[in-house]
Amino acid sequence: MALAVGAMSGSPEAAADPRLGRHTRAVGRPERLRRTGGFIRSMPSRRRAAVMTGCIVGVLGFELVLIAPYAHRAAGQLTHARWTWLLAAMACETVSMVMFARLQRHALGTGVLRVRLGSAVATVFAGNAVGATLPGGSLLSIAYRTRRMRAWGASASQIGFVHAATGVLSAIALASFAGAGHIVAGDGSQLISVAVQVGVICVITCAALALVHHPVLLRRPAHALLRLVPRLRRRTAARASVDRLLDELAALRPPARFWPWGLGLAVFNCCGDFLCLLAVCHAVGVSPPLSTALFAYLAGMTAASAVPLLPAGIGVLDAALVLTLHHGGVPVGAATAADLLYRSITPGLVSVAGWALLLQQRRRPDRPRHPRETGGTPEAGDHTGGVAGPSPFTRKT
Repeated sequence: MALAVGAMSGSPEAAADPRLGRHTRAVGRPERLRRTGGFIRSMPSRRRAAVMTGCIVGVLGFELVLIAPYAHRAAGQLTHARWTWLLAAMACETVSMVMFARLQRHALGTGVLRVRLGSAVATVFAGNAVGATLPGGSLLSIAYRTRRMRAWGASASQIGFVHAATGVLSAIALASFAGAGHIVAGDGSQLISVAVQVGVICVITCAALALVHHPVLLRRPAHALLRLVPRLRRRTAARASVDRLLDELAALRPPARFWPWGLGLAVFNCCGDFLCLLAVCHAVGVSPPLSTALFAYLAGMTAASAVPLLPAGIGVLDAALVLTLHHGGVPVGAATAADLLYRSITPGLVSVAGWALLLQQRRRPDRPRHPRETGGTPEAGDHTGGVAGPSPFTRKT
């Protein structure tokens, strides 16, 4: 094989020496790439684009096949939908997305990283579009937002804290919605269980924060886990990386006001999404009881989170939403029409806006605001004092 490579390279020395032939082959590869004008190098990206396009078309086609019978059944309510309520629903969903972007920006501020609100909103829209149209669901959305935060210069510890804090605050907000639903329905006996759920979440969060702030307690278990990996070659480097990550996590100390302010943003995020659902119900001419709408929203969110690999919780969220509304007295046709309108806004219109913003991000990457570059000072309430150094992973997304 080496003789053949040497003969093709036109060098008799390469044909005589196999080692020289391998060297010639390694040197000749960039030359061949240069002669082809980069065509070989561009093939993988084109293949990825084709696969991504095929996945998008397949998922959208599958969604259309699923909703076609229900859309035909609810055609009467859809044709007489009230546009004023539809516009109100779109506005409420926009507020919900902006509040979630502010929540993530607020969490990033604990790691002294300042991000423009417009960039955070665009990332949330694009992340929802990716998670709603590609197989992988919310996991892909989290991966995309992680990539964007790395591009802003966030460290692994900051990104982990952002995902954990937003998840905890969103869970408490949904539990608060459940308590509000029981209060509106006049069933105060369930408030104790809701309070217990919130208390358990708070206790686990406080215990995790206390443990993270003492990295000495975590180093020994982390090193023991590294020893369980049999094929880990650079064990010393991996141990140093783990120690550095634990030290960075211990340095993250959010102020006391971070949690109530973040909980308020999470509640507003859920309120906007719920009001969008309530508005589309009024748009199709039904006025469900407030408790029924609350329980339908909670059932849909719970069903979607139980199957995170499904794009936008397709199927399970819709079934939970329609069944809960129908159980509360809404006719099946009207409940189906409300679900279709709700899903046409989120993830429908949200995905369209998200993909447009994603294309814009690929053409023009944004940068985090650096106080030392702009000469400004952190805004009040952002809990920031600077920005982390530029990440080596910074790139267009």
